[in-house]
Amino acid sequence: MHSLNPKSKIQDPKSPRILHAPTNIAGIAGLAAKAQRRLGYDATSVEYISRQFNFGTDRSLHLERERGPMKAAKAMHFAMSALRQYDVFHLYFGNTLLPYPYPDLPLLRALGKKIIFHFCGCEVRRRDINLKEYDLSGCHECTSLVCLSKHHPPFGQADRLLVATPDLLEFVPGAVLMPGPVDLSEWQPEPFREKQLKEPVKILHAPTDRGIKGSNYIIAAVERLKQRYNIELLLLENVPHAEVKAFCSQADIVVDQIMIGAYGTVAIEQMAKGKPVICYIRPDLRHYYPANLPIISATPVTIYDDLEQLLLNPDLRRTLGVMGSEYVSEVHDANKVAARMIEIYEGIGAKRARAQ
Repeated sequence: MHSLNPKSKIQDPKSPRILHAPTNIAGIAGLAAKAQRRLGYDATSVEYISRQFNFGTDRSLHLERERGPMKAAKAMHFAMSALRQYDVFHLYFGNTLLPYPYPDLPLLRALGKKIIFHFCGCEVRRRDINLKEYDLSGCHECTSLVCLSKHHPPFGQADRLLVATPDLLEFVPGAVLMPGPVDLSEWQPEPFREKQLKEPVKILHAPTDRGIKGSNYIIAAVERLKQRYNIELLLLENVPHAEVKAFCSQADIVVDQIMIGAYGTVAIEQMAKGKPVICYIRPDLRHYYPANLPIISATPVTIYDDLEQLLLNPDLRRTLGVMGSEYVSEVHDANKVAARMIEIYEGIGAKRARAQ
């Protein structure tokens, strides 16, 4: 059990100084660092590029504002400073402190730093395998093709490998599944809202990429349902994270994705708020979740019927909402996720000690 005294670890000279960088995918880096500080550890999150979703980190280098030599110089300056300042380097989305071919990794290893690679999606997801092995995946209708231009460092350069969702375990041998964190002080369950007779049922969908999430199928299903029911689609795209919360309070049903096969940040946050969630869970990944996972699994073929089921059954919406908030509190609470990360860092030290 880790101390909750915010001074205990920071004042301990033997306590590791932790850096979460250089990418804040889905806000994981920022949330992890913040929660680790609450647990009493010296943790900082730094993003190199600030994006429109603005999940929030302790510091941004704003390299999106720079070009050419200045951009490289700012990254190098930060990297050299970080080498002196931190002990644990928790690195996200196939990035390290310096771009491909990752010249900082030999330095980190030579200095005895602890290195964690945390993979979150398309930086390791193999398009060729998904298209060949699965009838349905985020790759089948993806148009952004991020995977084709994305490098990632050799897995063997890290002390530990983490993945954000179970579908990625196939592509990162030896990785540990790390649940996505949510700050439960900011995402709290709301009372169930009984719909008035003429009030529309509101369906929220917030895709970062329409093709990967199956958005066109979701939109088409809602349009069909509008012919029979009083419903409204809240389609959120390129909306800053802070503004998403305001729309969430209006939602009666949330659809995360119906292609990838595992739930992500949208589902976690909306379950925390007590919203019923629809999201495709690939059958072969079911065993990574509890038997009573409070998510309705839908595909492009079933999304119309699954939405209709929730529209017609407010009691089911209420039940799923309660179960979802309880599930997220148990599995995705940022404090619990941060503590699991700390255990992994400490395990690296124990392994090194045994090897000596």
